[in-house]
Amino acid sequence: MNKDVTTKKPLGSYMTARRTIFDADICAFVNVAGLQEPLFVDMEYVKTNMPASHQKRFAPGPFLISMGMGLVAPILMTMLDDLAKIQPFGLMKGMVNVNADIKLPGYAGDTMQVELVPTITSVTQSGNVLLALQHIMRNQDNQVVVDFTETLLLGPPDEK
Repeated sequence: MNKDVTTKKPLGSYMTARRTIFDADICAFVNVAGLQEPLFVDMEYVKTNMPASHQKRFAPGPFLISMGMGLVAPILMTMLDDLAKIQPFGLMKGMVNVNADIKLPGYAGDTMQVELVPTITSVTQSGNVLLALQHIMRNQDNQVVVDFTETLLLGPPDEK
């Protein structure tokens, strides 16, 4: 792929709805993912082995990333419609990368919201578009909990 950094285009940002993390959400994710570690399934372990500031149920990093993607899902088509007005593209070919920086824990009871910042990072000679979607997830105190970017590959406009 031909990465031409001169094709980067700021596309504004989009805010999602808010969602509160419930204890049941974390438990379900931990069980589905098989994360049977004391950090997630043994609250006595958490209370006795974690710092005082971290002695309640917290979400695994992959849960927070998944939640961020889920919060973005309802606004994704609006963002893609806006993008198509600036840069034509064809079929969505899928996600090709995720890069995450987990800055703070997400606890049961926290309410999260995501700011989505799309950027076209490259348009290849064959017309494929690489679209970086930065997800800035903040808690109810407006603190950044996770900042992650997923990169999507969009086909050329003639692939509809």
